[in-house]
Amino acid sequence: MIRKLWYISLGCVTFALVIGYAIGGLWIWTLPIIGLAVLWLAGQRRGLKWVASVDFTLFVGFAVIGIWQELSFALMLLGMIAALAAWDMDYFQQRLEDMERVSQREVLERKYLQRLLIIEVSGAVLTFTAVSLTVTFSFGSALLLGLLAVIGLSRTIRFLRHESD
Repeated sequence: MIRKLWYISLGCVTFALVIGYAIGGLWIWTLPIIGLAVLWLAGQRRGLKWVASVDFTLFVGFAVIGIWQELSFALMLLGMIAALAAWDMDYFQQRLEDMERVSQREVLERKYLQRLLIIEVSGAVLTFTAVSLTVTFSFGSALLLGLLAVIGLSRTIRFLRHESD
């Protein structure tokens, strides 16, 4: 199940970025994006664990550059979300393969995919909300909100690590 969804995520990131760059008239950049997908597929088949992290970083870099070039924000965001999902599924799959025996593998995969879906959807909703709202803050208010965000994020990560153990 995870492997099929990984292929779908890799296809989504590649499709979103290629279409976004093509619509923006930057055809020359579609070839390296497709090359990254092929590299990730080849690395996956050969068992090269480092390829996932390199490709994830480069895919997100292409999406960020696309946003900077004022390409379709929705396509660039879809590319980032799909890249994150593919990278995380790849890492999860590697961890499962490194284990000798996994009891109730289907239940574990289902719980993992439910968490991943919640994170991906909430991230997309928050991103679109943040982009569509215009709010002005004083420096002190912005600093306080930033501090609260860092504390909240660290507690969320701690909670997720504790629950996954």
